Amino acid sequence: MLRARPCHSFPRPKRLHRLDDRGPRVKLLAVAVRSALPELPASPTGRSHVSTVHYGNEILDVTVSERFPVNDTSAARDTDPQPQPSLELPRAKTVVLVVDDARTNRQYVADILLARKLATECVFAEDGLAAFKTLRSTAIDLVVCDLDMPRCDGLKFLRLKATDLAFESIPVVVVTGAEDVARKVQALTTGASDYIVKPFEPNELAARIGVHLKLRKLQAELVSANAELQRLTQIDPLTEVANRRHLADRLEEEFLRSRRYERPLSLGMLDIDHFKRLNDTFGHPAGDHALVHVAAVIKQTLRCHDFIARYGGEEFVLLLPETAADRAVPACERVRSGIERTEIWYENRRMQVTASIGLASLPHQLLERPSDLIALADTALYDAKHTGRNRVVAAL
Repeated sequence: MLRARPCHSFPRPKRLHRLDDRGPRVKLLAVAVRSALPELPASPTGRSHVSTVHYGNEILDVTVSERFPVNDTSAARDTDPQPQPSLELPRAKTVVLVVDDARTNRQYVADILLARKLATECVFAEDGLAAFKTLRSTAIDLVVCDLDMPRCDGLKFLRLKATDLAFESIPVVVVTGAEDVARKVQALTTGASDYIVKPFEPNELAARIGVHLKLRKLQAELVSANAELQRLTQIDPLTEVANRRHLADRLEEEFLRSRRYERPLSLGMLDIDHFKRLNDTFGHPAGDHALVHVAAVIKQTLRCHDFIARYGGEEFVLLLPETAADRAVPACERVRSGIERTEIWYENRRMQVTASIGLASLPHQLLERPSDLIALADTALYDAKHTGRNRVVAAL
């Protein structure tokens, strides 16, 4: 038979604190490539990748490690006097990498792009290997690359670029002086997005590059929209914590990991006391307001790697990985006391909000499924409600 016991009594400070709404902290991670390519700068995308690079007759093992990128580029000057077609992109900054062994050719392409406002900055590289290093150090939107270059030509650059999935979405427009159809096909099948034959008309080059920049922008917007849709399927829209569907996935993952590696795991079931009375007294909008503030207190009190979800109505689940019962009880008590001390105002009226928490922990001999952990925590919550509310009760 499962029983629940109250945790020992904690002092409750009488001083009241207003809720401190703090925004999310954003951490940026950059990666650097070392090993066979010496002094290769870091990737601005922040994604790690380990691959084998074929360069000529040599096989280079490319290893990625953490390091912040160094941006060492220069902007080309705008000197193109020709007419400017309307191909400007609605973008704050667009950086184009121009790869050619001839300095005059690099400057000529840059002048065309800058004069037509297709790029805000042009970065130069004299061959494919230098271009690949520049991709690692600078956020590039598009590459204009000559095919025929000494040491590392355009085709070798395309093969190097293909070794890192972080650069997959960057379009490459190759420039060639040959009319050989087989060579054009080879460039396209190796990874080029488009090609243009020298000598070319400046407006044609601008039109082709403008199309690929717009396609890249649309692809980025689509990826962002899909990520937002994915987020919305996992987040409770009112409190901005995880919803029940996301909880089910995360709980199963943490439960199985805890059982397999014999690591502690605790789950707290939190319920706002007398929530129906609060709704009847202040109105349902005030109840929603209280839920938002309670969720904020929980997020501010727990660790960043703890998991918080709205279980339904006025109930929240606190999932505490790597936390045994003796550490989970004080953590839940901090949440409970934080809610009690928080001043919540709605339309110039102060609402006194408290919460009860039932706690269950692994390892436990009688818990075989994730649902058993929730059921045991719910039993402890029931005991907390019937022994006075506004307390933490840990299940035996």
